[in-house]
Amino acid sequence: MGFLKNFNQPNIIAEISGNHGGSFEKAKALILESAKAGADYVKLQTYKPETITVEGKDSRFQIKSGLWEGSRLHELYAKAMTPWEWHRPLFEYAQEVGIALFSSPFDESAVKFLEKEINPPVYKVASFELNHFPMLKEIGITGKPVIASRGVSSEDEVFQAIDCLMSSGCPEITLLHCVSEYPAKQEDFFLSEMPRIKEKFQTRFGLSDHSHGHLVAVTAATLGASVIEKHITLDREEQSIDGGFSMLPDEFAEMVNAVRSTSKILGCKGKSKEISPESAFFKRSILVSKTIRAGDILSPDNIRIARPGDGLCPSHWDQILGKRVCRNLCVGHPLSFDDINTLG
Repeated sequence: MGFLKNFNQPNIIAEISGNHGGSFEKAKALILESAKAGADYVKLQTYKPETITVEGKDSRFQIKSGLWEGSRLHELYAKAMTPWEWHRPLFEYAQEVGIALFSSPFDESAVKFLEKEINPPVYKVASFELNHFPMLKEIGITGKPVIASRGVSSEDEVFQAIDCLMSSGCPEITLLHCVSEYPAKQEDFFLSEMPRIKEKFQTRFGLSDHSHGHLVAVTAATLGASVIEKHITLDREEQSIDGGFSMLPDEFAEMVNAVRSTSKILGCKGKSKEISPESAFFKRSILVSKTIRAGDILSPDNIRIARPGDGLCPSHWDQILGKRVCRNLCVGHPLSFDDINTLG
């Protein structure tokens, strides 16, 4: 089943992104809090400003709205990047605290670097990178499973990306439903579309969630998401780049608990828990309500549909009325066909 740790509930990814604010110790703290909150994975992003944009000076390189309004791309990425020399020690620290770590590469050099430095169990492709076909090919060559957000991609682009990954050697893809806005509005998710990913693209499906709160994540769990990705932060200060739509550790833990509880309520693969004899004991059944002697006729005067449930099923009520019993029966006796004279 590839990278998945849990098969009966969503695998939860804690996204650190640039919320370390340039502090290695803060990055470690985020990993620790992700583990404590119950996430299955913690994720970095691997890029340099020059591998994700160029130093253009015109308005096309300036963000016009949202959380980072007014920022220039090169400057924003320089501020938000995770230094590459941090990757190995952060990977080792994640192992120490009991959580698996992987990353989203943003070009071919990042893929090669991650393979050499941490040998991740899986790769994540960000929604804006799903048309970076040379990078997708490099990821496919690793033979690792892939999680990919499809937020800003057309249906044709998704099919192209899947074909590129699979033909290059990728064994398994999980597509994430994603609204690529920061923060995303709950009403823009149209989560009813999410399960159709499986039939349309023949992949597993999940959710990359940039909304406030955990309602969208819990709803995704009810719809069968195998992966849920959510950002985590220690604070919402300016240097925590994605803090405005990220969860604080206690909020993240609350989400994990809500998602896990939802999965338990839904049950595994739609199969309900079998009814135990103990639970069924206090259902209704046909019991003797007045002392009966051998040869007496069964009637509403001497039998009743009552608890506990160890007598005949009430569905036989009309069938046994008027029948004679073949033995003495005391009050409370669970009536059975053995008690009835089949000749009378």
